[in-house]
Amino acid sequence: MPFKVVLPDKALWLFFWAGLALLAGALVPVIGTTAAIYFLIVVLSGLIAVFFSTLFGHPPLVLKIILLAISVRVVMLVLLKIYSYQNGLDGFFPGDIDALAYHGDAVKALATHSWYEALQGNLSYTIFVAFLYNLFGIDMMIPQLINLGVTIIIVPLLYELGMRVGGKKAAVAAALLWSLFPSAIFWSISLLKDAFVVFGMVLSSFLVLSLTKAKISVVDLVIGLSGVVIISYMRPQFLLAISIPVLIYLAVQFFRGNSSFLRNCILIIAAVGVFSATSAGDIIVQTFGSSTSDEGVDRINEIALDGGSGIHIVTLFSPEIRWLVQLPFSVFAPFPWQWFSFSQAIYLMSAFEMLCWYVLYYYMWKNRKDIFKNHTGKMIFLYAFSIFIAVSFSLPNIGSIYRYRLAAMAMLLPLIFFTTRKKNKRAGPL
Repeated sequence: MPFKVVLPDKALWLFFWAGLALLAGALVPVIGTTAAIYFLIVVLSGLIAVFFSTLFGHPPLVLKIILLAISVRVVMLVLLKIYSYQNGLDGFFPGDIDALAYHGDAVKALATHSWYEALQGNLSYTIFVAFLYNLFGIDMMIPQLINLGVTIIIVPLLYELGMRVGGKKAAVAAALLWSLFPSAIFWSISLLKDAFVVFGMVLSSFLVLSLTKAKISVVDLVIGLSGVVIISYMRPQFLLAISIPVLIYLAVQFFRGNSSFLRNCILIIAAVGVFSATSAGDIIVQTFGSSTSDEGVDRINEIALDGGSGIHIVTLFSPEIRWLVQLPFSVFAPFPWQWFSFSQAIYLMSAFEMLCWYVLYYYMWKNRKDIFKNHTGKMIFLYAFSIFIAVSFSLPNIGSIYRYRLAAMAMLLPLIFFTTRKKNKRAGPL
């Protein structure tokens, strides 16, 4: 009887990606070093995504969704690059003003003797771009492809959250929608930090959800803390969105005398102690102050109304409640009467996507009773809503909101096609 070796599907996929990486190395003399680096970034991202899928024990279907997400993003990146150069945009995408600033500041930093002095007061993502330029040369494709890779890794993470919350149907829907949504695709291939912000918030959700369990998984703890570190660096204001559901859950545990309350308090105090030693806390306080002070709000309003998508009605309210007035815009804008009031294609894309989200919101509303009976579903909903609150402290501008709320939209995806499951083991109800 002949000897026959049967490899599992996941092992075959790992060999597939590893083979692609080796192929890229072998083809360096033919395709050039730069093209090989591009190829390796995408391949390594796929390998990391497959690693997470294997770690969580996902079915082979997830690996196909990962490949779909990569294909869609690579094709869109190539098409937009062609369009950009044909229209004299030098590789930048239409409406990508912030990307132009990141690139320009990073190039200026490389020309100085001190990055700190050159970028003082600037956004932390610029330092990351400058580091990549210093390492690989001034090539915006490098950070763009890394952003692309980061959003690929999000696919198995969202699938896992969907499995924990609502079963396979919810998991597949979350992974597929993330792979195909226009905003998730466009911002993942732009020279912006939004891909890392979403990545950090998705990772952090594993820490938030782990606090509801009787026993905290080491894997969830490591993944979650990694997300908190990324958010602390990229957008510290979003630590507010992480803290809100955690504090609410701790309060519920306290009043119900739950046995995990002390454990969770020790973990939170330790985390606060670590991050208070960094600049994240100072940035949060400074941002909150600028978002609620007269001077800060006037400056924010000026910047927001400078473009064509500023929300004028929000700027009419006092600093103390401006964020509350902006909250409905963070969740539902652009509204139908605004869909054709913007000239740029990116805002028309947001209008089309918002139409889709109205339908998805309906499905969540339809399944609200089942979602709120599930403690994981409640925590994810509260977490996503907390992100919307954090977004409300940003510019009253549809373009800014459209970008900043992407993390909230991603967290809602596992809740869309919710199906009732058996109750998970938990430390106590919320």
